[in-house]
Amino acid sequence: MTEGEMAILYSGNIGIDYGQFYIDIALDDEDEDDDNYLDPEEAFDGQKNGICGAAQAGKLFFVTGIQGGVIAIDVEFHRGEPAIDDSYSEIVEVSFRRGETPVSLCEWGHEQTHRLDLPEGEFRVRYCIDGMDRGYDEEADYEAPIPGQRHLVQIWKSEPEADSIVKHTSDNAAYWHREWGSLE
Repeated sequence: MTEGEMAILYSGNIGIDYGQFYIDIALDDEDEDDDNYLDPEEAFDGQKNGICGAAQAGKLFFVTGIQGGVIAIDVEFHRGEPAIDDSYSEIVEVSFRRGETPVSLCEWGHEQTHRLDLPEGEFRVRYCIDGMDRGYDEEADYEAPIPGQRHLVQIWKSEPEADSIVKHTSDNAAYWHREWGSLE
């Protein structure tokens, strides 16, 4: 990968339960250490934003607009900070440290995990959503993403800094920024 280049770590669909997914160590539930459990309240402790929790070391907790179903998501690793794609209506940034243990993109309860080829180090993570207020209609196929809803996670090496809300427009994001973040 050369300067300005990007690698796709994951591109596809993942299942959503309870409106959440994670970047975490991929352990079976029965093997997971209770002291190392990804807790939503702890994940957002001291943060401004309420849709990407990074307060627990080595873990990221992501909130979606749907409670259950399937989302389309891309996870990208960039050589340097990528330009902000203003076509997304929700954009937040957090800092993340990947330790010695590999991490995965994980569905709720680690039901499905997708290993991410991310090296050890300090990173900045940008979480972007478009169509967060969209939902399934009555005839919807819950095994397919909602048309017009997109999710993007961009990762690049960076020194740690406070989380930030770059852009928010939806009622759903505003709710979570107040509920788990510190938005007034």
